[in-house]
Amino acid sequence: MSNRTSAEDVFDDFDEITDDITDIRWEDIPALFLLWFLIVVVGLQFFTRYVLNNSIAWTEEAARYCLVVLTFWGSAICVRQGSHLLIGVIYRHIPTGLVKPLALFNEVVVIGFFGAIAWLGVLMSERTSRQMMITMPFPKSYIYSAITLGCILAVLYGLINLWRISRRNPEEISSQAIGGV
Repeated sequence: MSNRTSAEDVFDDFDEITDDITDIRWEDIPALFLLWFLIVVVGLQFFTRYVLNNSIAWTEEAARYCLVVLTFWGSAICVRQGSHLLIGVIYRHIPTGLVKPLALFNEVVVIGFFGAIAWLGVLMSERTSRQMMITMPFPKSYIYSAITLGCILAVLYGLINLWRISRRNPEEISSQAIGGV
């Protein structure tokens, strides 16, 4: 039994970091834009608050809403990639016959969850169409609409995943979930 002492041995377990951006799609562009906007806004907020000792009021609200929208758009991307809350370790320890039903159940739960949030987003967009944000001159319904779009994308990708899982055998499903494919 050998202890890992070398830093190279420890980092051998991590995936190789590459410059490959072939998995970026059109729906990733708003998420990337929001991420960069969030970085700029939080940096501006930090600078004005702690360096100039005079914080800009709208930066806090913009950062908060940007983070919320980014969460739901990022969730849609994770559903597309199959990296949402799927515990691959379970597939190693359950009988092969249960892998496919569990994967199908998981996708149904994901679709139901994001579908319910999308429905609530539509309702909230309607209810807040006349309410303005506190420090910015935009209706709050813009935020709920962006969240709803992210959830609709997650539902669509969940349906695609459900169809793909239904056509696969359990070994392929567990191999992908564990990270083999």
